[in-house]
Amino acid sequence: MNIVAFCKNIEKIKLESWTIYPDKQLLTDNDKIERELEPLLFRMLLYFIDNSHRIVTRQELSDEVWQQPYVDDNAINRAISELRKALKSDKQRGQTLKTHYRTGYSFVLDVEIIYKGAHSKQNTDNEPERSVQDRTSAPISNSTHTQPRSNSKLMWGAIGLSVCILLGVTLNSYLSTQVESVQVEPAKESHNEYVTQLDKEILTWSKGSVAFQDMSPHSALLAYSFLAEGERVSALYVKDMKSLQNIKLVEKEGANVMPTGWAEDHLRLYYQVSSIGENKVCELWSATFKQENLLEAEHEKVWDCSAERRMSVTSMDDTLLYTKYDYRDRPYISAIFSKNLNTGTEFQVTSPNIRFSGDYYVKLSHSKTDILFLRSIKNGTAIFKANADGSDQALLVRLNYRLRSVEWSQDDNKVMWFDQNENKLMTYELATQIISSTYYPLEKEMHGYMVVSPEQLIFSTKLLDGNIYRVDESNEAPVLIPFSVSDATESLVAPFNHTDGGIYLVRGVRNQSLWKIIDGVRTKLLDLPTTEIVDIALSPDDSKILVAYQNNLEIITMSDLTVAENVAVSDTVADANWGQNNNIIMTLVKKTSDAWSYNLTEKKFARLTKKGIHSARMIDDTYLYYFDKSYRLFKRELSTGKEQELLDLSDTTHLSWSIAGDFVYFSSGNSISKMDLNSLVVTRLLNVERKTDSFFGIFTGAQEGQVYVYAKRLQNNHLLNVSVAE
Repeated sequence: MNIVAFCKNIEKIKLESWTIYPDKQLLTDNDKIERELEPLLFRMLLYFIDNSHRIVTRQELSDEVWQQPYVDDNAINRAISELRKALKSDKQRGQTLKTHYRTGYSFVLDVEIIYKGAHSKQNTDNEPERSVQDRTSAPISNSTHTQPRSNSKLMWGAIGLSVCILLGVTLNSYLSTQVESVQVEPAKESHNEYVTQLDKEILTWSKGSVAFQDMSPHSALLAYSFLAEGERVSALYVKDMKSLQNIKLVEKEGANVMPTGWAEDHLRLYYQVSSIGENKVCELWSATFKQENLLEAEHEKVWDCSAERRMSVTSMDDTLLYTKYDYRDRPYISAIFSKNLNTGTEFQVTSPNIRFSGDYYVKLSHSKTDILFLRSIKNGTAIFKANADGSDQALLVRLNYRLRSVEWSQDDNKVMWFDQNENKLMTYELATQIISSTYYPLEKEMHGYMVVSPEQLIFSTKLLDGNIYRVDESNEAPVLIPFSVSDATESLVAPFNHTDGGIYLVRGVRNQSLWKIIDGVRTKLLDLPTTEIVDIALSPDDSKILVAYQNNLEIITMSDLTVAENVAVSDTVADANWGQNNNIIMTLVKKTSDAWSYNLTEKKFARLTKKGIHSARMIDDTYLYYFDKSYRLFKRELSTGKEQELLDLSDTTHLSWSIAGDFVYFSSGNSISKMDLNSLVVTRLLNVERKTDSFFGIFTGAQEGQVYVYAKRLQNNHLLNVSVAE
């Protein structure tokens, strides 16, 4: 690690009881103790701080701190001991470096980095309480029924040559723990208002699916993405809000085009051209409109991007603010970055918690001095305000539901968003920290929204519907039989192993819930938080339910629906299923994605692959079946490591699959097929009925014929201009 670069723009680093200065000086305010660390210990301390989001291995310390290929274990042990002693004081008596057996060490103190010229708020009395987050590390088992609780401080800074923004989180394993639910903050809420009558105007009439509406400053143009009925990819449209004329602005063969945001100081729209699969494309473009003809624009390519998701983009002068994905080399985790369009220089504006999906939306104030951004947190969303360079960060409010966007009032004194679950327009007054709400009497479920003003919102009506079907192979021509088909969004299903039926997940705006079907009778089991659930599964005897979140596993007892065990997982869980002999098989994503098992009896993790995979399954104790990232299926003998390639689906762009008996069932999105594991013969079972349908999940049980599919259907919808009636 380059210490000079690390310290170049740092004024000081604050820990729980110590303040560290770039000249190796440590000072505690309460004890008036001042120390100077020797260079090796100082270098080690900074390396731990720079990597406080994860476990640091002994080999890393050898490579990066000693900068030697091999360092004796005794030397590392002595240095760790000396560093622990140096960081102790009368106030700081707790753990500073946590030892992970046979893995390494993690830094467990809060970290706040103060940059030169960018001072954080010091008055914490008026600052809302920070979210409770868990420290991330390598796979760690937590066999208690609850998760660690601690206070985390999320700090900001902007630098020039060297990015030095960190997220510090405290994890003290000896503290008593309990599960936290996220509540709306601050608690002060003013009167509620109720709109009794709304004016509604349909803005789009063509048959197809519309999404990602985004209004320009001063409400001159409305941009949106539109997938025409029968088409495979979407085009970019704009609508003149005065003449109400629509125009197809951009259409790209084989790629979706979607708006990502507007410049604050020009009538300039940024849009993303994106496709996935073998011919992957990601490009960011700008369209600058002319005042004399709002539907004509000059197009310019900004750069080639790497995001597989839609970015959030805005700009001021020659500076672009945007969502950058693959933060810290973790897929789908994002942070807000700033880029100078003249020099190409960029720096990190926000530093999210890597246990969740990160910071995904940014909105510049009309004065161009401040930004709002949204952060994914446990069970919901946090709204932050900061200077345009990311300094002077402040948490405004935490919500127990997911937000798509947030908006400034015209005078920048208020922050507005829409609570889709309650149909309420929420307003946060910056000066008083008071939240007020206005109820909108909407009859239909809405897919997305944009707040134009306290009296006007642009909605898109419901776009997607998810249902679950069973694949019936009893006839010569297989068919889909509805398992759970309703207006609700059903997604994941786990078939019972010893009876007909199963459990399934229903996703909502604010809540998710587990349901049970036996003999056609539906029963709601329990509500779950909105934290992303990646998989559900049943134990072989159907007595326990596995609910896999992105960073933990919950084992729920079927008889009384209590949490029997909660397993903390440091890396991102991509999928999980119940294997053999009380083992959970999962795919964990860090820099690469690999198969792991967790034994519920021994409370131990075991790594099964070391090459980077898509996902894995086990049907016995002998073999592991997995698809690699090129969508090739392998059979791996666990005792010898010997592998055999069984199937090559590298020409597909999407994959969902499962194993039942002697067959692998898989889908590329537009069809369902199966392969005999003995003969390796592939049989096509079903094709999608419409171009707007997709098969996004294959699920199997232990009994013959237990094959289920989660299908998404795009619906024709439209944009709706909703305003308060005069």
